Amino acid sequence: MTTPIIPFYKRLDKVIVKAKDCLIYDSEGNQYIDFESGDWAANLGHSNDRIIKVIQDQIELIIHDGLQFRNKEAEDLSVALLEILRMPGGQSVFLNSGSEAVNLGITLAKFFTKRNKVLKIDQSFISAYGHGQISVDNERLLNIPIDKIDAISQYDFQQIAAFVFEPGNSKGLIQFPTAEFVETLAIAIKKSGCLLIANEVTTGFGRTGKWFASQHYTIKPDIIITGKGLGNGYPISAVSITDRISIMFEQDNFRYAQSHQNDPLGFAIGLAVIKTIQELGLIKSSLEKGEYFREALNNLQSKYPEKIKETRARGLMLAIEFHAPVDVEEIYDQLLVGGFITGIKNKTLRFMPPLVITKTDIDKLINSIDNIL
Repeated sequence: MTTPIIPFYKRLDKVIVKAKDCLIYDSEGNQYIDFESGDWAANLGHSNDRIIKVIQDQIELIIHDGLQFRNKEAEDLSVALLEILRMPGGQSVFLNSGSEAVNLGITLAKFFTKRNKVLKIDQSFISAYGHGQISVDNERLLNIPIDKIDAISQYDFQQIAAFVFEPGNSKGLIQFPTAEFVETLAIAIKKSGCLLIANEVTTGFGRTGKWFASQHYTIKPDIIITGKGLGNGYPISAVSITDRISIMFEQDNFRYAQSHQNDPLGFAIGLAVIKTIQELGLIKSSLEKGEYFREALNNLQSKYPEKIKETRARGLMLAIEFHAPVDVEEIYDQLLVGGFITGIKNKTLRFMPPLVITKTDIDKLINSIDNIL
């Protein structure tokens, strides 16, 4: 069916009309339990009542203000964000998308180090454009094989401006590098004067059972990028820097401006997201529900070892990887018909539900996968 939307990617021939909490409804009256949190952003669930109230209040005050004034809400959000990021004395700037924020972080790293190359772990995603664009022509983007400690010595870190570390998503495959690999690589990075950028766009705000997935490691990033969950679906992202990087701004002039940088509506939403996660105890809840979900997936693997190759999980970021003969697209399609929205990549089914998902909904999904297998 032809639509007036440019077809950059495949879409379902369904029209969405409403979404609430963990449920999505289409124009035909079908209901779906969303195990993807939209595009991995609605950590508090769709159309969260607290966020709706904050939006309604804020739009009566101001939505957009330009770049001339200070904004108390922006400063309050930065303070709250830096506290949960464990970056005392740091600073933040607020943008729109994760890709934009990652690219600004890399731009800062290149500016301050006077180097041009960027390192990432293979299969990890940096951004949809710019410095991290996936292209055979992007000779300044280097890849290191995941968990290959011996490969670390093969890189000349004196040429590398930044190591951009995505601690979990890996292009939708849900892969978690080992602590030994990440921490050994971080030591080499720091010794060479490289900056360590943690890309928490998809892994932040309780997704992995901690505020941020990089907190599962002992590393100390210089720059942390957040997005998606920060706005619970509203487009706001952030670049947060340590106090050490902040000092560099005093020594070296750097200017960056765009139309919706530090917009007030986003601040109000971001503050409400952080407060809601804190007040509802969703970090602990994500850890507990994630463990429940992980055990259920492991039970499926034990029941169907000839079909399920591996399960991977950290908090409410989980995946099943199937053996090659299994038709994963058929499983995905049957789940969709059954009312479940999941992710799919190669031979992997992905689950990143809102943190408010119930164990009952998890059980429904597991039973459906069991029946299909």
